[in-house]
Formats: sequence, C-alpha cells, structure tokens
Amino acid sequence: MAGVVAASTLILALLGIAAVASFGFAWYSGRRSDHPVSDPFARLLFTDGCWALFTLAEGLDLFGLPAAVWGALVTLSAALSASFFFLFVVEYTGDSDRVPTRLRQLIVAQGPIYTVLYLLNPGGIVVPERREATYGVFRVVVEELGVVARAELVIVYALLGVSFLLLGRLLFTARNLYRKQTAIVFTVTLAITVANAGFYAGIAIRPGIDLTPLFFVVQAVGIGIALYRYDFLDVTPMAADTLFEELVDPVYVVDHRGRLVDWNEAAGAYLPPDPRRPSLADVDIDGLQQVVASPDGGVDAGDGAAPITTEVTTQRRDDGRLVSVTYDVRATPITDRYDIARGHVIAMRDVTEREARQQALETQNERLEEFTGIVSHDLRNPLQVIDGKVELARRTGELSHLDDASDAITRMETMLEELLHLAREGQTIDEKESVDLATVCRAAWAAVGTETATLTIETDETVVADETRLRQVFENLFRNAIEHGGADVAVTVGAFDGGFYVADDGPGISDTERGDVFELGVTTESDGTGFGLAIVERIVQAHGWSIEYADSEGGGARFEVTELYPSPLSEP
Repeated sequence: MAGVVAASTLILALLGIAAVASFGFAWYSGRRSDHPVSDPFARLLFTDGCWALFTLAEGLDLFGLPAAVWGALVTLSAALSASFFFLFVVEYTGDSDRVPTRLRQLIVAQGPIYTVLYLLNPGGIVVPERREATYGVFRVVVEELGVVARAELVIVYALLGVSFLLLGRLLFTARNLYRKQTAIVFTVTLAITVANAGFYAGIAIRPGIDLTPLFFVVQAVGIGIALYRYDFLDVTPMAADTLFEELVDPVYVVDHRGRLVDWNEAAGAYLPPDPRRPSLADVDIDGLQQVVASPDGGVDAGDGAAPITTEVTTQRRDDGRLVSVTYDVRATPITDRYDIARGHVIAMRDVTEREARQQALETQNERLEEFTGIVSHDLRNPLQVIDGKVELARRTGELSHLDDASDAITRMETMLEELLHLAREGQTIDEKESVDLATVCRAAWAAVGTETATLTIETDETVVADETRLRQVFENLFRNAIEHGGADVAVTVGAFDGGFYVADDGPGISDTERGDVFELGVTTESDGTGFGLAIVERIVQAHGWSIEYADSEGGGARFEVTELYPSPLSEP
C-alpha cells in the first residue's frame, strides 16, 4: 500500500512539474513576439500546461467538482494541444501557406465542439460509461469511449500524423542547426504521442490513469535544450532547403550575434571540419567578417532593408590545388514579420571569370597603347634608315648602302615578330596541364642553341601551366642570360617554397636599370629589341603568376616566378 501511495504521489508531483515547466516556456515564448513561430509555440505549451494542470486537479479531486467537469477541461486542452501542435509545425516547416485560414479555424474549433459534446454526452455517444476509483492518493476516472470519442481520436491522430510527416521531411532534408532543432521537436513530441497511444491501447499502470502529461517534463527539457543550445526561437527553416543546397556558390546564414546557423555545401569548404557552433570569424575568407561586422563585434543588422555588397578574393581548392577566386558578396538582412532584423544571408557569387575578362580587356588596352608607341617610335627609326640608305644608293650608285637598309629591314622583321609574340603571350591561359620543370627547361635550352654555356637543373618539381608558353619563358630567360653573361655563362634553374627561379653567374643588372627590366623596349644591347623580358612577364601574368628580379648568390641575375598555390610546385 505504501508503494502505491508513493507512486501516486510521484505522479502528482510530476504533473505539477510538467504544468509549471510548460507554463514557464509558454511565457518565455510569448515574450518573443518578434519571431513568426513564437505565438503558435506559446499556445502549444500553454495548452500542454493546462492539460497537466487539469489532470492534476482531477486526480486530487479539487473543489469537489464532478469528474466530468475536470474531464471536460482535460479533453479541451488535449484537443487544442493537438491542433496547436499542427499549426506550430506548419509554421515551423514553412508550409503555412498551404493551410487556408478557414481550415485553421476548423482545426482549432473541433476541440471546443468536442468538449461541448463531451459535457452534454447526449445518449452516451461520447462516454457511454464513467466510473471512479482510487490509486493511492490519486482519484482515477475510467471512461468508456463512445462513437464520438473515437472519431475525435481519429481527428487528433490524423493531425499528429500529418505533423510528423512534415517534421520527418524536414528532418531528412534540413542541414546543420535545423536538423538538430527538428530532431528535438520530433523526438519529444513522439514520446508524448506514444505515451498517449499507449494509454488508449490499454497500456497503463492502472486503467484510467493517463500518463501523457508526465512526458511534458521530457518536452520541457528538450525544448529547453533547443532554446538555449540551438537557438530554437532565433532562426527557423523556411522551406528553402532544396534550393539552398543546390546553389553552387557559397551561402551563409548568420544570426545577429555573428554565429553561423546554416550554410550550404559550397560554403562548408571554407569552414574547419566538423565545426562546433561556428561563427563568421571561422570562415576562411579574408574580409568576409567585416562585411556585416558592427563595432561591438556582433553583426550589424542595420535597419533590415538595405543589402550590403562588396567583393573579396580568396583561394579555393581545385583538384587538390589552391586557385585564386573572386566573389561578389551580398549580405541581405533577415527580417521577421515585424521588420526586425534577425541576422543576414550572405550570398557569394563567383565572378572570377568576369574579373579576368575585365582585367584582360584593361591589359589589352594597355598593350594597344604600348604597340602604338612602338609602331610610331621604334619602327620609325629603321624606316628612316631604310629611306636614307636607299636614297644614298640611288644618288651615289653605291650598293653597299643597300646592305645597311637590309639590316634595318631585318631589325624591323625581328621587332614585328616580337610584337606578335607580345600580342599572343599576353592572352589569358585557359588550358593547363601538369608540366615537369626539368623537361621543359631542357627543351628550351636545346632551342637556344648554345654550346659553351652550361645549364644546371636543381628541381624535379612540376607546375600546372601551358607547356608551350612556359617553354617560351625559359627560352627568353636563357637567351637573356647568354646575351648579358657571355657565351660561357652558367645558368641554374631551381625551386623554392613559393615558386621557381632562373639564375646566372653573369654581371647582373645595375640598380638604376633593374626597375625597368620588364618594360617594353628597354635593352642594354645595341641590336636588342627590349621585348624578351617583356614577353616573359606577359606569359607569367597570363598564368596568374608573378615575376620579380633579384640578385643571384654569385651576383648575377635571378628571376623568381611566384604566387603558385599552395605549395606551388608539388603535386597533391
């Protein structure tokens, strides 16, 4: 007997805890009226609290009221709980537009209508028989279900079934925070539903004792975790998951504190593996955090109207290598129905090709200006020589003057050929492949045709490049070394962390001249065109690399090609 009293007392205590917890969270949710789901969620928790409270009052036989009165209040709160759970779910999953207003009204109204029928119970169609008993200190009311009661159960479980289908769909399609939120809502509500189904199936510690409200304690704990750990009322899914995931460019969703609450697969590439509660600062894109940063370190949600746009450049891994990529960034404030900003959606669009085309156009314009200057100035000199020598040969009859004219023509042909190289080599390179540096260097050295100079290759690395145009780089650098260092110059090709180099043991380039070494037409040789190193720079830039001049260890010239990602010369 003592055990029964203790068990019944525990049931009453748990009912009280469940009522207090449900009312408490209902009050908290009701205060969060700035959020779309706060109202239906508050109504759900309030009716759950009433269900637990009225069950407690019925069990204690408070105020001496008939069991049918307390039973009617329990019935009303239970029916409304199912209705409000359904309305909460359709709001939470973004399916509210599919439920017409009239249908919402009918779903809510069915509870009060059934309660009236329960109280009147005409002809026993709701409860054919009701009897009272005790279980320790607990008053037990055992009711037989009539036709109307069974029909009401069908309606309630139909609402619950549709709600679970919607939650299940979201559970399997949502990502990140949404999935955790949804799993909690799904699990705690399923526990309550199973307990209720068990009661009507006759599985109970004693007939007439419905333990369903006891599971509101589980609901309170689960919702508490969702509230304080996963920001349940801060951000909710709005049925855009499929579109969100199919976007090929990165998209982040951040709350007003700068914490990431969702991101798609493309955006996940810039986050550390398995991040725990990541923030915008964890995204490996320089400058992204400052896009929506406020002075206090959070996210400046602004007035909820104007998007923020900017452009960032970062590196993205492509086939095991890092490549430079430029994104157009648009941070759009997320606002609720009251136009209060709750965070931002940061959408990034890959504009690398657009920027490359723009840069190519600007480069082309610069090249046209350079070519205009060359044609109008550098080609004019040999033309004047030809004109003068031909005139002298005509007047004097000395054919030796024609030899000088022929030399000028040869120089013009060389310059025109170099100009064609410049026009071609400055174009952006689209097709690249893995190229062995040692192999392309040997081919370039053989094309230079030197017999006394020496080449030392101190690398077996590879680069991703256009092999033909990379070979032109080495040919021009080798010719430059021989022209300035002499026929017996020693040339070395090597690699370092960040690029590769070509160095020689020649005299090098003076401090006054090295600043113009890649300028078009700059040469220290009387018969040079000054195009060789300019072509080298064009090809290097067309690959997306950079080239700089430095002194070699022996005092000669050293040309360093850099900005190859990541450890630029190694295959992954």
